[in-house]
Amino acid sequence: MPGALAGVATVLLMVATPVIAPAAVQAQQAGAEQTSNGGAPPEERSPALDRQLRRAKMAWRRGTNLPEAKARLDHLLRQRPDDQAARKLRAEVLLEMDRPGAALRDARHAATSYPRDGVAHLLCVEAARRDSQPALARRALARAAEHLPQKAEPHVRFSWNAMQLGRLAQAEAFGRVAVALDSSSGAAPRQLARVFVERDRADEAAAVLARGVRAGVLAPRVIRRDERLRDLTDHPRLRELMRR
Repeated sequence: MPGALAGVATVLLMVATPVIAPAAVQAQQAGAEQTSNGGAPPEERSPALDRQLRRAKMAWRRGTNLPEAKARLDHLLRQRPDDQAARKLRAEVLLEMDRPGAALRDARHAATSYPRDGVAHLLCVEAARRDSQPALARRALARAAEHLPQKAEPHVRFSWNAMQLGRLAQAEAFGRVAVALDSSSGAAPRQLARVFVERDRADEAAAVLARGVRAGVLAPRVIRRDERLRDLTDHPRLRELMRR
């Protein structure tokens, strides 16, 4: 958890970042790309392969043509087997296709190639858990915790997977970090509230949800539809808010 809390401090300090001279911009961008890719060097693909990756991402995000996304990534990885971004994206696509065993192979390849890539380890956690390999998932969970990028979304995913694996203290800690990293999204408070419910702390769960509703980032209908949270709709802290 110290690494995650340090990451929150880093985010808060970003407001004090000085203006960078134009000559330093390119070097900083390269460093940022390397950091966000878990220590991997910036990818140097041909324009044609770069287009394949972009189009694969679009097909994956739409969620309507996963076979197209996989086919494009298959083509790219035949030519660049160690392309870190493509390996991780294909793992994501395979998880969406409900093929966790195949996703785990890609995720482990990515995590082995760049051990500081927290998202690669997180993909190992998700794939191993869904492939009924909880011991492997728990080992990957420990490695992911040390290297997650300072963005809310992977912390939400980490919290969810830790909760599914029964690691509720970790799930709560990273849910709190996600909330601290992004106060404009409802995903983080919703996940933190789920963890509180799992820990039999309904008052804290309701308080988190109430703050989200008041801030306008969490709609009452989302709470009603969440099977872990719907029983809280009549909680004193939420009752009036749920009538919106």
